[in-house]
Amino acid sequence: MTNIKNSDYRVGFISLGCAKNQVDSEIMIARLKNKGYKIVSNIDRADIVIINTCGFIEDARQESVNTIIATGQLKERGQLQFLVATGCLAQRYGQELLDELPELDGLVGISSFPEIDKHLHSIISGTRLAAVSPPPQTFIEKGPRVLTTPPGSAYLKITEGCNNRCSFCAIPAIRGGLRSRAQAELVSEARELAGKGIKELVLIGQDTAVYGQDLNNNTHLSELLQQLAQVDGLHWIRLLYLHPAHIDQNIIDAIGTLDKVIPYLDIPIQHAADKMLKAMHRRHSAADLRRLIPTLRVAIDGIVLRTTVMLGFPGESEDDFKILYDYIGETEFDWLGAFAFTPEEGTPAFAMPNQIPEEIKQERLAAIMKLQKNISRKKNKKRLQKNYEILISSQPSQNLYLGRGYFQAPAVDGVTMIKSERKLPRGEFVKVDLKAIRNYDMIGEIADEYSK
Repeated sequence: MTNIKNSDYRVGFISLGCAKNQVDSEIMIARLKNKGYKIVSNIDRADIVIINTCGFIEDARQESVNTIIATGQLKERGQLQFLVATGCLAQRYGQELLDELPELDGLVGISSFPEIDKHLHSIISGTRLAAVSPPPQTFIEKGPRVLTTPPGSAYLKITEGCNNRCSFCAIPAIRGGLRSRAQAELVSEARELAGKGIKELVLIGQDTAVYGQDLNNNTHLSELLQQLAQVDGLHWIRLLYLHPAHIDQNIIDAIGTLDKVIPYLDIPIQHAADKMLKAMHRRHSAADLRRLIPTLRVAIDGIVLRTTVMLGFPGESEDDFKILYDYIGETEFDWLGAFAFTPEEGTPAFAMPNQIPEEIKQERLAAIMKLQKNISRKKNKKRLQKNYEILISSQPSQNLYLGRGYFQAPAVDGVTMIKSERKLPRGEFVKVDLKAIRNYDMIGEIADEYSK
């Protein structure tokens, strides 16, 4: 079966996990499209389905495995010819995953996905392969992309891998050490995206604050921000995933002075009790946080802060939990994500003593989320009766539009719902008066539509 005609095959993608995975999926889609494959949005119409998996924590692994099994049923019904897994789960378990899931015809790890077309050709030719090799030493996760984000917004992955070595995290083992992408390449891609109508660039990486530290040419995140801010057509530059230990004055100054860099920071603190921070190997103390957050609020006008915390880490006492609970209550992050600790094989925390019972983890998780729901609502109330630029992303029904303000990051925060009899172009900004709150979402009206 060597005479394979790529155009005979329709390929569907399922991208699981984080935005970094989504960028990898976009690169694979573009690569296969360029090689003649037909890309379809409905997997029921696909001859080949590629599932870009997540393997970060147990829930993510289970979702990935369940998705593989469910999609495999399409093969049993004769609708699907080939099923391929890529991403973190494929990288982490390799041949073992292939042996355990007969539904799979092949898997491709994070070092191999840029050549997805070559591996797909082998699979179609009858080879059941596990194309998995050690993580790369340099940034290879790049290339033309077919965007899968809503109009007007795109992710830009500036780093891959991580050197932080938090005691609970398997990412360095899966994705390897820190690899920054060359600044010139990032600025070039930003220009290209702006030329295609992208107004919001969302910078992502495992820890974007350390961008450039591995390049040995004094490249720094603040310098990258200055270069990106000069790209014509871009309106918003948004920063996600900044480790609090690595936010320095240069970064603060760049965010505070560059108009295009919006005052929104995603800073995962994980905890606020020193005992827990030390056990997690977070490289910052509670005192560091108590200095950093007020500094940011003074230096950056209108700043919106998001964080992530972990509940039930081994040894977390009631006192440790109370310290975290009280800190969240007094600090009042605009947005907060929380998850219960799960022991990851190959990490120091996996074998730590004093593991916390699952029911206690869930009780603490629920308490934190209840506290944060009230805080986020309070923050949103302060936005009522004010006017904001909203980037329109979709139109679910005739007179209803969804969009986001600068205070709402894609996929993780609430959205802004706008009722409008006027046609609102997707991927463009409109001025909106915020009128009401619905759970975590805002409801608004076009600023000049109802004032006539």
